Amino acid sequence: MTAIISFSWQTYTAAAVKDNKMNTAEEEIWGLEEAYFANLYKADYDGVLAIVHSQFLGWPGTAPQPVDKAGSALFMKQLITQPTSYTFKIEREGIRIIGEIALTQYIISVNCSGTSAETKAQSSRITHTWAKENGSWKLLGGMSFDQ
Repeated sequence: MTAIISFSWQTYTAAAVKDNKMNTAEEEIWGLEEAYFANLYKADYDGVLAIVHSQFLGWPGTAPQPVDKAGSALFMKQLITQPTSYTFKIEREGIRIIGEIALTQYIISVNCSGTSAETKAQSSRITHTWAKENGSWKLLGGMSFDQ
């Protein structure tokens, strides 16, 4: 009887530790998603690129074709030319983590204030793929669709 209780407890404990690690990884990745956009709208391109994988491939909704990491840097600089007053909200729709690969899907709603005191609102569906590189989560790829 003691062996059964001990085995059950070990199984439960292992599952709880695994769930806790998964929740920690999920929150870390969601935090990186928020940091990506916060840095973008601050025109902190180095801050954005610091979390982008060296083998990045993405396709922004307004780009005519996919871009690599260097193309992404150029795209960002053309999109946000200077720090912009903004607010954004990420609606988490899904996340899957399998080993050192993660997939996020969400809707982001952004409100930017322009120089003419005009507010521009935009909403996009985003899919991002994250992969570990040198022990850290990095944005490997993504695609967006403006709503």
